[in-house]
Amino acid sequence: MNTSEKDAALERAAEHIFSMGLGDVAAQMSLHNMRYGLAKFHHVLKELGYDPDATFIGTPDLTVTRNKPRWNAGIGYGGKITWGPGDREVVFLDVKPNCCGMLVGGLEQRPDLHTITRRLDGMLDDDAVLDGVPIQWDIGTGNHFVDLMAVEPVDPEVDLPPWCFVLHFAGGELRGDNPLGMGLYWHASSELATRMEVFETPWGPCRTLLGGDAGEYYEFFQLADDFIRRRRLMAAERLFDDFDVIANLHHQGLVGPNEVVLGCQDSSRGEIVPVMLRESTPGYLFHARPNLSDGIINVLGWRERAERHGVMEHLRNANVIPHGAGYMLPDVSHLVQVHEHNGRRYYELEAMEGGVRIVLGTPTDLTYAYRGRRIILSSVEHGLGEIAARLQPVEVLKA
Repeated sequence: MNTSEKDAALERAAEHIFSMGLGDVAAQMSLHNMRYGLAKFHHVLKELGYDPDATFIGTPDLTVTRNKPRWNAGIGYGGKITWGPGDREVVFLDVKPNCCGMLVGGLEQRPDLHTITRRLDGMLDDDAVLDGVPIQWDIGTGNHFVDLMAVEPVDPEVDLPPWCFVLHFAGGELRGDNPLGMGLYWHASSELATRMEVFETPWGPCRTLLGGDAGEYYEFFQLADDFIRRRRLMAAERLFDDFDVIANLHHQGLVGPNEVVLGCQDSSRGEIVPVMLRESTPGYLFHARPNLSDGIINVLGWRERAERHGVMEHLRNANVIPHGAGYMLPDVSHLVQVHEHNGRRYYELEAMEGGVRIVLGTPTDLTYAYRGRRIILSSVEHGLGEIAARLQPVEVLKA
């Protein structure tokens, strides 16, 4: 593929990106990176004889990912990727689904912080086992946390307790070789390494499962999702006494055989879901709604482009809502350009002060902060859901 053909393929990929992002530099970088990921998916789908219609719908919390393999594969964060109607025996492993999610538990009384801290410390050495798999608690890893919060109902018809906790965990036990199945991560599982087919594309390798392997992987993901959901519940039962489960769902994983959410939640079932911002800022419970409506699609100016590429149903069945605020990059002014050398990409950024130029392959080492309530307002404006309650932070625990 010559340079003009590569440019045309990247432009076509860009036309399959539909963003509700805030437009800051983190969102700009994510959108630019997704062009490469979608171009790779289009290349593989076409080679397999499918319509190259892979689409990315960015949610208001659209941002960069700090996961280097995912970023280097051309994948952004804060949105949903769809690469078929659900009947294609194709799974793209570069998206790296891992079942990371949140559990919200309702409490009638505010728990004692000393007691919860003591129990949290005890968990680190409790040798817990689930389904024969030893658990390695990841409380405090990265942005994982336990929040204690006061519940302030916004919807008068919703019946919620006065207090709640929010647990944000992933769980690495099933990413590589494990007793329950093939593993989730292509670079951690020897079984996946033998099953996956690596397609060489003009933008780098595309690690893919096909046929029965794709179907088996989707079945394993569903098993892993259930395992990690029960793992979150196990943690909650060790930390708290009586509580009611308000929500317990992932925001990083497959939601169908041909679709994945990355940093957003599936809203198709109309459940109450949490949207958490930062430690000192209120979180929210939303009535998540099926979306996007035709009215919102029209207001965003997406209809003509979506119809031209035959992906209107991808938009109408987006069914997404953010899980959090997403990273912002406070020390960076804007994305200048992207340099490509020997199949690798380098992002040229301009610093906020002094006009300093920063060139980097991945954004991992940049200074990060979290956005605020603009994510909440944008989610409401786009009809992704309605606010059920505000959650005032009281205490935050990290191991």
